[in-house]
Amino acid sequence: MSNDNITVNFVSSTDTVIANQNMQAATSVIDFMSAGNCLVLGEIDTALQVVEQLGELKCTVVHIDSSVSTLEKRLTESGLAVFTAPSLNLQGYMGAFSATVEQDEAGTTDLAVSVYLESGAFDLVLDLNETPIMPMALPPLGYFRGHTEQQLAVALAELPDLVGEFEKPKYFEYNASICAHSRSELNGCNACVTACATGAITTSGEGVEVDPFLCQGCGSCATVCPSGAMTYAYPKPDNAIARTRDMLNEGNQRVLLLHVEDQQAIADELENDTGVLTLLVEEMSAFGMDYWASMVSAGVHRILLLTNDDLLEQTRHAVQSQIDVFHRILTGLGVSEPVVTMLNVSELQAIDMHALENAALVGLKPSSFTTHNNKRQTIRSAIDAIAMHLTPTTKTLELQAPAPFGVIQVNKSACTLCMACVSVCPAKALLDGQDTPALRMIEANCLQCGLCEAACPESAISLTAQYTYDSIEARKIQTLNEEEPFNCVRCQKPFATKKIIQTMFAKLDGHWMFDNDDAKRRLKMCEDCRVKDMFEKDSAGIDVHKSEQA
Repeated sequence: MSNDNITVNFVSSTDTVIANQNMQAATSVIDFMSAGNCLVLGEIDTALQVVEQLGELKCTVVHIDSSVSTLEKRLTESGLAVFTAPSLNLQGYMGAFSATVEQDEAGTTDLAVSVYLESGAFDLVLDLNETPIMPMALPPLGYFRGHTEQQLAVALAELPDLVGEFEKPKYFEYNASICAHSRSELNGCNACVTACATGAITTSGEGVEVDPFLCQGCGSCATVCPSGAMTYAYPKPDNAIARTRDMLNEGNQRVLLLHVEDQQAIADELENDTGVLTLLVEEMSAFGMDYWASMVSAGVHRILLLTNDDLLEQTRHAVQSQIDVFHRILTGLGVSEPVVTMLNVSELQAIDMHALENAALVGLKPSSFTTHNNKRQTIRSAIDAIAMHLTPTTKTLELQAPAPFGVIQVNKSACTLCMACVSVCPAKALLDGQDTPALRMIEANCLQCGLCEAACPESAISLTAQYTYDSIEARKIQTLNEEEPFNCVRCQKPFATKKIIQTMFAKLDGHWMFDNDDAKRRLKMCEDCRVKDMFEKDSAGIDVHKSEQA
C-alpha cells in the first residue's frame, strides 16, 4: 500500500494496458490511518529487545500467561507499558486493532484505553508468540508474525514505515439479492466463507457481510461463488474478458499465462520465445470458470495459472475445485486433455510450450458474446459457443458434488406441494404452478445450494449435480410434481392439494380441538370461508380451556 494513486496492473508483459489506468475509476478505495502505536505480543524480555529495534514506533508490550488470574501492568524506566494478562482478545486491522482482556470480577479492560491512546485503538501488531493470536491463513494488514527469524526480519523492515495514511482498492462487489448463503434461517451455500483466507466474510442475516478492511483481494470468493453474487472488481469480469479477447485477436496466441507482478521477468521470457500471451494480474485466483470458458471459446487451448510457492492451501483448493468442475464439463465435449493448470515456476520451466496445442480444440472458430457481468450466463454462453463446434458426447453430464449446476429430484409420494422450497430458492430455479398445485423448475438457474432440500418439511427433495449442454432444454420449465387441487367445500375455490388435506387430517386425528364435525369441516375450507363459518355458527367458538378441564 502507498499514498500514490492505485492503478490497475492487469496488463500484458508488453505493457499493453487492458483495464482502466486509474484504479479509482474502476472501484472505490479503502483508507487506513496509522499513528504508529504498536502492540508487541510475546515473552517480556524478548519483546523489550524487539521494541528497541522498532525505531520511533510507540510500543506497548503484552505477555499472555494463563497462570495469572488478573491483568497486571507495570511501566519500564522509559515509560513503556508492559502488561501480563491471562488471555487476550485481539480483533481489527491496521489503525483499528482492539485488544481487550476479560476479567471475572473487574470486567473487560481495553488496553488501548489503559495506555491513553487518543484513537482508542492500536495501529499495528507484532506477534512474537509461537501460536499466533490471529490464526487466519492471511492475517489483516498491520499484523505481523515474528516468531521465526525470517518473520521477525520482515516485520522489523516494514513496521517502521507503516505510519501515515494508506489506501487499497475495495476488491469485491456483492449483490445480496442473488446470494444463496441463507434463507429463512436455513443454511445454504458457504463457498465464499470457506474460501476466504482472511476471515473477512461472515454470515449476516440471510446473506454474508464482507469487511473491506480485512479483504486483501485474493478473489477466491468470486471464483467459487455459484451465483455471481460475489464478483471481483479489480478489474470487473466483463472488462477482463473483453480486453483479453482484444489481445488474442491481435496476436492469435493459443496459450494464455496469468502471472503476478514478481513473476514478470519469467513471463517476458516466455512471450519472447514462444508467442504465449502473458498477462499480469492482481491475483490469478480471482479468475474463475466464466473467464476460463470465455477464453477457450475465444480460441485459447491452454490456460496456465502461475503460482508462487507461498500460495495459501485454502486458495489453492478453492481454485482447483473450480478447475475440476470446468474440466469435467469439457470432457463431455470430447476435450480430455487439461485446459486450465496451476503450476509453479519450476513446473512452468519444464513445459514445452510448443507442445501445448489441444487436439480437440484445433479448428474451433473463436467466438465472442456479451457477458453483462453475469457469471452463469457467461459460462453457459461460452460452453454453448464451444459446443457449436464440438458435439457433446452426452445430452446431460453427471457432475461430482459440490458443483454449481444441476437439478433437484422430488419424491412425489412424500411431496405435499407446500411450496416451502419455492419460497427459499434464491435463483428462481423453482416455481409454483400459479393457478394449479404444481412444482416446476428451470435447470439452468439451479445453483445446487441446498436451501430447497433444507426447507422441505417432508424431506422429499434431493440434489443431483449435472450439466445439460442444450441451453434451450436447460432453460425450459419442467414440472417436478403436480396434483389436482382441493376445492373449498363452501365456495369451491381451489386452495390446497388433496394430499395436504389428507396429511393434515392424519396429523390432527384425535386432537381435542378437532373432535367435532364442524371443526373438521373447516379444515376443508379456504381461509376466508373458515373465518365466516366460525362467526356464523353458534358452536363456532373453540373452548381453549377444554383440554385443561378434561
